[in-house]
Amino acid sequence: MRTTYGIAIRKGGQGKSTTVSTLARLLALYGARVLVVDLAQPGTTTASLRDAWPRTEHGDLSSVLVSFRHLPPGATPAAREVRTALSAAGLPVALPSQPSWSGGRISVVPWDELQGDAAAFLQSERVLAGILAGIPDAPDIVLIDYPAEGGPLLTNALTVTDRVIMPLAAETPALEGADAMLRLMTRVREAGHPITLGGILLTRCDPKNKRVFDIVQTILQADDVQGEPLSRKLYPFAIRANEFYEQAFRFGEPIWERTSNPSHWGGYVLLAEWVLRDAGLAHLAAARRGPALLPPDTHILAISALVLDDPEMRLADFEAARAATRPSLQ
Repeated sequence: MRTTYGIAIRKGGQGKSTTVSTLARLLALYGARVLVVDLAQPGTTTASLRDAWPRTEHGDLSSVLVSFRHLPPGATPAAREVRTALSAAGLPVALPSQPSWSGGRISVVPWDELQGDAAAFLQSERVLAGILAGIPDAPDIVLIDYPAEGGPLLTNALTVTDRVIMPLAAETPALEGADAMLRLMTRVREAGHPITLGGILLTRCDPKNKRVFDIVQTILQADDVQGEPLSRKLYPFAIRANEFYEQAFRFGEPIWERTSNPSHWGGYVLLAEWVLRDAGLAHLAAARRGPALLPPDTHILAISALVLDDPEMRLADFEAARAATRPSLQ
């Protein structure tokens, strides 16, 4: 059964697109069939995957959305009509499989400039749900890069999402963006859709910055916020700030093409394995290969060690500590 993850926070500059593209590549590496839906202007996620982009023509999601503008509120497009509209647009775009993916694949519904305008005509909040349900050869996992602006496109994304993964940089405005996202999720649950917070991922983390510790303490001391137990939703690993992600985005390639040090992307490997287990694909999580084949001495930025002079732990020690404590979020 497909699980849909929204990568979302109501604040820019938190690493959403980095998380989507890196996570998609790693999940495919493990053998998962991944669908990326890029709803975030200006299409950074789409651009970041251009090293694997096929030389084929395709249409736009905006044309598919417009074809369902007459659906009344609450209505879901019929699967046959969805397949016809997607086929006419040549969507989703299938990226050429790479040998290291071992049966996994990535397909993309790319961002286009008219998405927001097209979505403004929608009456139903169930159009995107119908589009995803009607995609032939259903994916195992859907990753949605959320739009920054509000409106029907955001509402459609919220309605189809099962779990939200929230990237959060260690800065006070990010907490405000997280709170705004949680309030949105509450309204969606009240409307009858059981969306939940999968976890909070600390990104662009400089452990020497005191604000990192302050932000972590704020989250860990929070109990129930908008129906979510935040203290139990913070992933135990973080993504260290480094220049290699910016370089990778500039060239449209994965970070492991810019640096050979797996410590820079080790946190995303752990996130990919969490997603696989959460999506019921635990059997794939055991098959580390290629860039995901982390050496035991890979340094992991551990949330529990941020109070120490050196918050990095060897992967072997980190995994042993997590196995011993068996927390709810691994």
